[in-house]
Amino acid sequence: MKSFYLFLSLSLFGFSAQKSTPDDTNYVGAVVEYLENANSTINLKNYVQLIQDAAVQNADIIVFPELTLTLSHPVVVPLNGTLKDYPIPALAPTLYDKLLVSISSAAMENEIYVVINLEELLDCTSGDVAGENCPEPRVYIFNTNVVFDRTGAVINRYRKINLFGESTRTRAVSPDLGIFETDFGVTFGHFISFDLLFQVPAIQMVQKHNITDIIFPVKWYSEMPYLSAVSIQEAYAFTMNVNFLAAGANDVGMGRAGSGIYSGKSGALVSIMTGIPTTRLLVASVPKVPGRVVGAVQGPLYNEPSDQDSLHLTIDQSLLLHTTRLLAPGTQHDFTLINKDVICIFHVKFSEGNAVQKYRYRAAAFSGVRTYDRIVSGGSRICSVFACTNDTIESCGQR
Repeated sequence: MKSFYLFLSLSLFGFSAQKSTPDDTNYVGAVVEYLENANSTINLKNYVQLIQDAAVQNADIIVFPELTLTLSHPVVVPLNGTLKDYPIPALAPTLYDKLLVSISSAAMENEIYVVINLEELLDCTSGDVAGENCPEPRVYIFNTNVVFDRTGAVINRYRKINLFGESTRTRAVSPDLGIFETDFGVTFGHFISFDLLFQVPAIQMVQKHNITDIIFPVKWYSEMPYLSAVSIQEAYAFTMNVNFLAAGANDVGMGRAGSGIYSGKSGALVSIMTGIPTTRLLVASVPKVPGRVVGAVQGPLYNEPSDQDSLHLTIDQSLLLHTTRLLAPGTQHDFTLINKDVICIFHVKFSEGNAVQKYRYRAAAFSGVRTYDRIVSGGSRICSVFACTNDTIESCGQR
């Protein structure tokens, strides 16, 4: 397997970042596609370097992926306790874990907002903890986002509500939403990975609180045809008409890859989903009104098709339960498909390219309960057109 590691190292001597203001029409966002190292000390060093690199490119905020900083090292994040009196870990290093101190220092030195994700420890064995809900006298481990502002202060925390096969962790005891304001006039919401597929928080965040900018640390297991990482990221940004900053963990053998910055119905400002082991910083100018993009953007960054062969993709097992119709190329199709309570009306016209190998396409309708890797089940209603490698339904969702 080929390996590709990209780090940008620049001296910060004499450097001063240009910060966005509330009057600016855009801000600069950065997300990291990150290949985790087995050594947590190296991960922390890499994070600090990437924060510096983002600041060199005038980023106002940088987002890191889900659970790629520490390995089995839960951290206490006393947002309602010690952090109220000493909100900047860098200025009170004896009170906090080295991880919080280091990220706080990097945020302060580079004057940039930083969002990280980690395992958070809450010890309730001795009873109630200040400002926390302790249903039982035991130790709780949460999957948690932590937000630092430009001064290095911890200003917000969000605990994952919808867990995915995380047997050692507890879902948020109180389903509080993660929302924070910035000095450049943007209010962000943030949630984690599997949360994306649920009403709370992914829909409620936008519809109830009028949030237009969402942060998304993720360790996503891509599945064809509906749930590959960058396609579901862009679909959410498009459907909800929000700016979406998604930072993905990279492990192609496990089907984990895909990060991007998206702006409403304008799609990807920049995105990547590679079959090569990769760490990469993605930076984009983000319009404060989602979709109102002015000027050229990078858009999706593509590899050679053969490079994708190492990216493991699972297949949606519910495809066999869809009502489908094979589409003949070069003609127009007008028809209806029904599956239980879903009625899909299709108007399809497409033509074939001149490739040697060509996909077939099926229109589909589905209403029912499906499984996510046999770990969690959920309801789905969908009208779609998806690709297949031959005329059979069994070949659909394959490359």
